[in-house]
Amino acid sequence: MSIVFLNVAPENVRERRYDKPNYPDPALGAIYSYLNKYHVECSIIDAKLERLNLIKTIKKLEFLRPAVIGFTSFTHEIERTAYAAGFIKNKFPGVKILIGGSHANALPGETLLEFPVFDIAVYGEGEETIIELVRNKFENLETIPGIAYKRGKDVIVNNPRPYLEADKLSTVNWSKFPKARYYPVFTSRGCKNKCIFCSRPFGSKVRYRPLPDIIEEIRQLQKIFRPKTIYFWDENLCSDRARSAELFKRIIADKDIKGIKWFCQTHARDLDYELLKLMKEAGCIRIGVGIESGNEGVLEKIKKGNDKKQITQVVSWLKEIRIPMEGFFLLGLPDENWQTAMETINFAVNINPKYPIFGIVVPYPGTEIYSMAKRGEGGYKIISKRWRDYNKLIGKSMELRSLSRRQLEILQLYGYASVLVKNLRIADTIRFIFQFHWDIKSYLVNFFQLAE
Repeated sequence: MSIVFLNVAPENVRERRYDKPNYPDPALGAIYSYLNKYHVECSIIDAKLERLNLIKTIKKLEFLRPAVIGFTSFTHEIERTAYAAGFIKNKFPGVKILIGGSHANALPGETLLEFPVFDIAVYGEGEETIIELVRNKFENLETIPGIAYKRGKDVIVNNPRPYLEADKLSTVNWSKFPKARYYPVFTSRGCKNKCIFCSRPFGSKVRYRPLPDIIEEIRQLQKIFRPKTIYFWDENLCSDRARSAELFKRIIADKDIKGIKWFCQTHARDLDYELLKLMKEAGCIRIGVGIESGNEGVLEKIKKGNDKKQITQVVSWLKEIRIPMEGFFLLGLPDENWQTAMETINFAVNINPKYPIFGIVVPYPGTEIYSMAKRGEGGYKIISKRWRDYNKLIGKSMELRSLSRRQLEILQLYGYASVLVKNLRIADTIRFIFQFHWDIKSYLVNFFQLAE
């Protein structure tokens, strides 16, 4: 049974980093590698990375002639993915269409009801689910955990599948993907933090891959592709301080990968001065830290697990050690008002991250904020039923009773300008405009409501 897993490219590029990525899709890499390990043959089309529009994607499918096509999709992409799936299904009558990814993970049954083009939704970790579907020849679906499927006019959601144990997490084989500028590497899955704006798609228990497997994966990447950088794709790379330190020491000691450059995201609470020095020595060139708010009450409300003093200390260490920081801030957190939002912007100005990122809260399905917004709690009001608007940088999904959508967008724009201008970062401002000119254009179109 021929299977193709497909990451559809957007029709119009709105955010270059995500719509025209310079890295292969980590979900496709994981599923391909796991199935290959168990001798289940499949093909991959990463249309985003390959810059394939829908017509070119169909030409590749005509060559592969699959019986099954599995799509992956974020929430803000699901409408486009469903359109592409329908178009493809018309070209290949009888093909079975699967949907996975974060949207189907959070709303498996609802996704099938809203988008009938999909035959089966795979939720949770899909590796063992896909193998079981293949071995069952996509029959006897009622016995397979981790899926939703259609039975007549009804949609059935089966029980969830347990998460994979750490020793079953495969080393990713990127050999069937086109060469990329950088590559994602998972050292763990899961996140122990309780932030209410995150759905934790891999669960709340962190499962750590064996360190030798990680080092070998990096070795193979270096040997085959010699990437410019790698991206540790963990939700929180340093959640286990001792393990992280050992990983960095092994990178430093390994002659085959010593000198490789990498970046990551982690929680400020899990960083200390000595660990940061080790990260620098091991090749870290950027750390993303979720700061979210400059108001202590808001930080407590969103269950962030740290405070401004802790964040300020970490920022000071990063600057001393000379590791650039990507600082993530969120506007529109529960019961946000103009004053608390300005506290966040002023805090961002004070700590002055190398890369400031201001997002507007999105009620992503599967998050606590999604449930709050549906109930009208936290001052929230959902203003769009179009999933394409569920985008934290460019979208119009939600506002607050105390802050209109227009006010949130003004604060977002003011946040970027404040960090760069008030800190007299003229050269950085020019570089920022040059590097993100496509995203800025999309943002301004959205801001002035010129988009459809």
